[in-house]
Amino acid sequence: MAPVKRGLFTHKRKVGGTKRMEGINRQGILLSLLFLTMTYFFARGYYTPFFVFLIALLLLVAFFKEEKRLFAWMVISFFLGNLLLVYMDNFIESFRSSAYSLVMSSQLLLLIPIIIISYVIKKFKLEISPFLKKPMLSGEIQLPFNIAFSLRKFFLFLCLLSILAIIGILLIKKDEVQWHLLLFILLFSSFNALLEEVLWRGILLSKLITITNQRLGMIVTSIAFGLHTTMFGFSILISILYFFLGLLFGLLTLSSKSIIPAIIVHTLITTLLIISGWVMIPV
Repeated sequence: MAPVKRGLFTHKRKVGGTKRMEGINRQGILLSLLFLTMTYFFARGYYTPFFVFLIALLLLVAFFKEEKRLFAWMVISFFLGNLLLVYMDNFIESFRSSAYSLVMSSQLLLLIPIIIISYVIKKFKLEISPFLKKPMLSGEIQLPFNIAFSLRKFFLFLCLLSILAIIGILLIKKDEVQWHLLLFILLFSSFNALLEEVLWRGILLSKLITITNQRLGMIVTSIAFGLHTTMFGFSILISILYFFLGLLFGLLTLSSKSIIPAIIVHTLITTLLIISGWVMIPV
């Protein structure tokens, strides 16, 4: 009879483990949905429902386990940082500064949510992100339908394609090109890519993965990334484009274990979108 008892005992432990995993996933999915809902309300300026969800999240924090509690505080910090960002942006605009200064100041304000979230993570005595390191490009990148490419070749292809597209547009618009403006666009794109990738892929994606999984974490951050762009007056079409770009940047980050390839591609694509006229900056 002893072997039978061991078998039954093992079976019960597996069932219990499955139930615990389901509970963990439910909490992770709940937090992901709250994050997306709050991002939508905040980006669209629906502040009454946004603050209702913010208060609800504050009340729920005590009921989450440590990993989930960390992400809940990260979400709260993210939105508090964005509220400060909006306030500071409006404050800076009240000064009679040049358009160049205002645009760059607006980008640097992204440091506010990054610093606040990083402080929260450090209070939990955890690493801010596992992706703030040198990339590993020796592996393969897995695409849908079981398609795999050399990661290094895929990354170089994206860079080359973006550079050729930028050169092509500059040649078409050669009579309109102002080189000082082009240099400013490159500077803006670099700062924008660096700060957004640190925030979205470096910090938020890495912590979302710990409460859900890689696929869901990448989808949630990409949707939130796309929704967040509507806060700056971009059209729905541009938001959808940024959702797919978020997936691309997330794929590069997870495959290379670093945000550096995503920063480079993000810089090139932002430059391309601006000089092509798809995205406008007030300069």
